[in-house]
Amino acid sequence: MKKPLKRRDFLGRASLAAFATVSLGACAGRNDAHGETAKEAPASLVDEQDHFSKELANMRQMPRDLVLKLLDQKVDQYMQLSHHCAQSSFMALKDQFGLKGEHVVKALTPMPGIAERGETCGAITGPLMAMGLIYGRDIHHLDNWDAYQASLVPTGHFCELFEKEFGTTLCHQVQEGKFGRCYRLTDPGELQEFQNAGATEKCSEVVRKAVHLAAEIILDDNSV
Repeated sequence: MKKPLKRRDFLGRASLAAFATVSLGACAGRNDAHGETAKEAPASLVDEQDHFSKELANMRQMPRDLVLKLLDQKVDQYMQLSHHCAQSSFMALKDQFGLKGEHVVKALTPMPGIAERGETCGAITGPLMAMGLIYGRDIHHLDNWDAYQASLVPTGHFCELFEKEFGTTLCHQVQEGKFGRCYRLTDPGELQEFQNAGATEKCSEVVRKAVHLAAEIILDDNSV
C-alpha cells in the first residue's frame, strides 16, 4: 500500500503536472493526477516552495516566543510605515514565512475594514491572504473542490480564534472594544479623531494578536 501524501505534497505534485500539461499544449479540462507524467517544474516555482519549506523548518526549530517576538517587530515596523492593518499583517507573515506575493500587498490597499466601511477587520484580511498563499488552490486547479474545502479548515479556525479574542470580526466592533466607540473613517474629521486617539498603537495590538494566531496555526500544522 502506498504511503499517503500530505495535502501540500499532493497539491505540489498536481501543480507540477498542470504546468507540464500547459507547456505541451494539452486540451483544457479536468486533470487526472494519476494519468499524467509531470515534467520538470519552473525554477521559480521550485524556489518558492523550497524557500517556504526552509523558513518553516527553521521557525519550527526556534523557541515559539522568539518567533512571535520577531513577528511583533515586523508588525510594528510596517504599521508605523503604512498605518494599515491589512498590509501590515500580510507583510509580517509574508516576510516571516518566506512567501512571495508583492502584488498582494498592492491589492490589499483598500482592505482595512473593507474600504474603511467598518466591515471585516484588515487584521483578518491580511493573514487570510498569507494563509491562502500556503493553503490555496492555484489558477491551474480552480476545479479542485477538495483543495478549496481543505483550505477552509485552517483559515476558518483562524477566524474563530480571532472572534473569540475580540468578540467580533468587524472593524467597527473591534474599534468599540479598543477605543470605546467606532469611527467613520471615510469622514476626514472622524479619521483625524481616530488618529488622535492612538489608532496606530491600538490597532497594532490587534494586528500583533491576529498575526500570532495565524502563525501558530501554520507552525502547528503538520500537513505543510
